[in-house]
Amino acid sequence: MAKGKTITIRVPEQTFDEIKGVCSDLGEAYNFNQFVNQSLSAMLEVIRHDGEQVPIPKFAMMARLMKNYEESVFREKGKKEN
Repeated sequence: MAKGKTITIRVPEQTFDEIKGVCSDLGEAYNFNQFVNQSLSAMLEVIRHDGEQVPIPKFAMMARLMKNYEESVFREKGKKEN
């Protein structure tokens, strides 16, 4: 396990509920701690970024894809290729 520090953050109850909802929608792939850790890392990436276009955090893009994932869409593509 990677070395780390334990921190406590305080967020509005509504924000907490929203994050929990997103994590549960994404299933076992995400949990609240992963979401927070990746969010903090993504903020640092954006702050350190030295270009004109602000990067979209990779984990957010992945979460968006997972949220919009429809198994039937992929199943249909697979059938057409066979």
